[in-house]
Amino acid sequence: MKYHATIIIIAALGSTAHAVEQGQSIAITMTESGLLWDKQIQLEATLYKPKGEGPFPLVIFNHGSTGPGLIANTLTINPWEFGHYLKQHNVALLIPMRRGRGASQGRYKESYNCSVNSVESGINYASQSLDATMHYIQQQTWIDQDQIVIAGHSRGGLLSVVYAAKHPQWFKGVVNFSGGWMAEQCQITSPVASNQGLFSTAANNNPLPHLFIYAHNDPYYSDSAIKNYVESFKQAGGQVDFQFYSIDSSANGHALFHEYGELWIEDVKHYLQRLGLIE
Repeated sequence: MKYHATIIIIAALGSTAHAVEQGQSIAITMTESGLLWDKQIQLEATLYKPKGEGPFPLVIFNHGSTGPGLIANTLTINPWEFGHYLKQHNVALLIPMRRGRGASQGRYKESYNCSVNSVESGINYASQSLDATMHYIQQQTWIDQDQIVIAGHSRGGLLSVVYAAKHPQWFKGVVNFSGGWMAEQCQITSPVASNQGLFSTAANNNPLPHLFIYAHNDPYYSDSAIKNYVESFKQAGGQVDFQFYSIDSSANGHALFHEYGELWIEDVKHYLQRLGLIE
């Protein structure tokens, strides 16, 4: 999925970016299985942590894909404005980079083939980085383990929904920004690999409250597809608050998270207030 918006933001900041706190870069240890033996690798993550000893609520933010190829694998996703906003409300933000992305070690193997096997293997591969991230989180005494929200954009949005469904005991809620694994044009219909099927499966026996945030003019998902994702999630028993934003007809709706924070920030605030993460 496209992250051109992130590049635009970084370029626009230019000479002023150095004056803004960009968060703390940390390393998360991950055990990677091999054919003959396991090895230890390091994942890069950016942390925005409020001052004090805590324990603090935490939002995990999962990034999307490279496009494919539109965004360099080496680019570290860092939504610093969101980090500063949460810090002001005494909530921490952690942005882990999955294997092969940013400065994280390992290979980037979340492929873009329009096949069931590709989707399943890609989500499983991405989930392993999240497993390592959660192991790190659960060792941190400054984090309130009962106040963790998992969120993400594009592939990271769907990944957050799917991962939280498998581990609901770890999370207080889920925020999905423009989530999906493959573009609608792939026309995958299998319920185990289509966006709609993955959302529906994740809703089964899922007690967590979700916030789904999308915009019109998304080049990857039509309005009808987005509405189908939400309706399928609801019909399968999922709890979801759906926000569907209108932006300029010439704008890229998939860039909602990175370029149009003024549209969604109040809805995210109200959601976090309902969960008790902020006052």
